[in-house]
Amino acid sequence: MNIPCKPQQGSASGNRVVMAMSGGVDSSVAAALLIQEGFQVIGVTLLLHGCSHNIGKACCGMEGVAQARAVAGVLGIPHYVLGWQKQFEDLVLRPVWDEFARGRTPNPCLLCNGRIKFGLLLDRARELGARWMATGHYARIVAADTDAPALFRAGDRNKDQSYFLARLSNAQLNRSLFPLGRLDKKEVRELARQFSLSNAEAPESQDACMVAPGGSFSESLRTKFGEAAVEGPIIDSDGRTIKLHTGIHQFTVGQRRGIGIAAKSRLWVKGIDSASAAVFVTSDPDELLAGGLEASQVRWLGGRPTTWPLECEIQVRYRQQPVRACVEAVGHDSVRVTFNRAIRAVTPGQAAVFFNGEQVLGSGWIDASK
Repeated sequence: MNIPCKPQQGSASGNRVVMAMSGGVDSSVAAALLIQEGFQVIGVTLLLHGCSHNIGKACCGMEGVAQARAVAGVLGIPHYVLGWQKQFEDLVLRPVWDEFARGRTPNPCLLCNGRIKFGLLLDRARELGARWMATGHYARIVAADTDAPALFRAGDRNKDQSYFLARLSNAQLNRSLFPLGRLDKKEVRELARQFSLSNAEAPESQDACMVAPGGSFSESLRTKFGEAAVEGPIIDSDGRTIKLHTGIHQFTVGQRRGIGIAAKSRLWVKGIDSASAAVFVTSDPDELLAGGLEASQVRWLGGRPTTWPLECEIQVRYRQQPVRACVEAVGHDSVRVTFNRAIRAVTPGQAAVFFNGEQVLGSGWIDASK
């Protein structure tokens, strides 16, 4: 268990926790473990999409609601549904579209975690008299009672989700619990069977809040907000315009499929210029290699480093293997990073997360590769 303290006897706020329940096996087992530890658990499921004729129950979240309610019944805990479609649109979907429209590749999960799950829901937990909020994320918190909690990778590296939590503030982490932090998926499923949960054998679920039925996520957002596509040229490594594209929001650095060009050799997107709406492609994958990056809006967990340059590991995508790097401060919340070895497809808009071994040091938004 990754619970920093036992519930305080006689203290309602110390004993009460709001559990974010998606309906999946992870959050269900997390809720059961909290109950086993003596916490007073309140289950909450977020409904982030309105159902319509072209969005199925899975995509709008109704299947998750039904599954979470069934689990709450088995566990004997109260369960509530919060319809936050407007909040999700304003705080996540609109900013994500704005990034796509600039030719960047945003990470909506990091925004959703910081603004919705550990933002609005954490505020609601306080209104319900709860000291804690918990999720089924695979990550660990150490010393969560202090003003400087430490976020660590999960025990199961294959399931580790610390990358998606790196933008949380110290205050948010200080009130968060991750009961699955030291478990692996096999153990979680076995616990689900022991707790007689109906979703013990359920397949792995994707983030339904980011599903785009029948098309790409970026295009579905463009249609949703009624925005015009920013068209422009597709330019090869020799500077020649190959064809015109129908919108820079459809491209991301490192992309190979869906470029829309029939060529003798494979093509990759190596860059996007928002000013001219130009998309640059190459047939040489080595042109995707970058020796470093620049990042802004950097947030440090536990305080800004006092010694520069900083030697650490960096991860620029969720599934990318971290690499050693040297980080230099170029402003209060901006850094310049040099990798020990070049890596592929460093993508503006994604998060750069800094690690010291298993510990998350901080993160920033990638502005450019170099």
